[in-house]
Amino acid sequence: MTTTLTFGPPEAATGRTTITALAARETRRLVLNPVFLFAVAFIVYALWAGPDTGLTEIDTANPYPAIFLGGFGMMATYWLTRSMRASEPVAGVTPVTLPARTAALCATAIVPFGCGCLTLLAFLHFHPVGDPVYGAFSPPARIAVLVGQIVIPCLGGPLLGVALGRWVRFPGAAFVLFLIIYGWVSLVTIVTMSHPDSLPVAVLRLFSPFAFFSLHSDAGGVTAWRGSPWFFIGWQLALCAIAVLVALLRGAEGRLRSRIIRALTIVLAAAVILLVLAGTGGFTHAVTT
Repeated sequence: MTTTLTFGPPEAATGRTTITALAARETRRLVLNPVFLFAVAFIVYALWAGPDTGLTEIDTANPYPAIFLGGFGMMATYWLTRSMRASEPVAGVTPVTLPARTAALCATAIVPFGCGCLTLLAFLHFHPVGDPVYGAFSPPARIAVLVGQIVIPCLGGPLLGVALGRWVRFPGAAFVLFLIIYGWVSLVTIVTMSHPDSLPVAVLRLFSPFAFFSLHSDAGGVTAWRGSPWFFIGWQLALCAIAVLVALLRGAEGRLRSRIIRALTIVLAAAVILLVLAGTGGFTHAVTT
């Protein structure tokens, strides 16, 4: 007589198989999306063209992955989410719940995240952490700045696109949000130039999925602004978790909905704490080197 060992209910195994199949399907759709392909092509061209020999500080060059892989990635996943109904008839895995389909869409963010990691490695090849373009930050803090400006936005942008697509029907919502975020970052950066030592201004500058940490000084050298790059990464990851939970909340019912709301409350509280720590940590005033 033989005995078959099972390590969980069949429904759980079926659910994992369903999400995996949907995630693979949606990942293929993302990598073939024209907007995402354009973003990747731009970054590849920028890396192939090589470093700018006249670069005076890193914030001149490193926003592009956040703009293209993060911002354009947000638009791609938004349209992917809105058009998912056309991709639902996957053999053997339908019907599925809305949260399961949302989880599959969130899984596609691993592609732009991987692209962001590769971009970081290329950036470090052209601009080692010992270069003076990083300003007064220590070598570990310089890595944290790059991770927060290159890698995490490539993850958070697509996740935000999924959340937006689940709750907003306006076709141009992702583009409008991209413009709002771009405008906010530009505004608080300009204000920081005038008040580099202000704590409230530092918190406002970091109240964003992307932030600058240095500026080329007119008198020569690089000015490193106040704030902790490490806690800023924590704030960014909290925003990523909020985007996932908000997306999953759409269509969730019963105990699942209660658990998502409970988790969302905890993550929101953690995000506020991390934002405050990001603004009060690091340099207490602007440092020019």
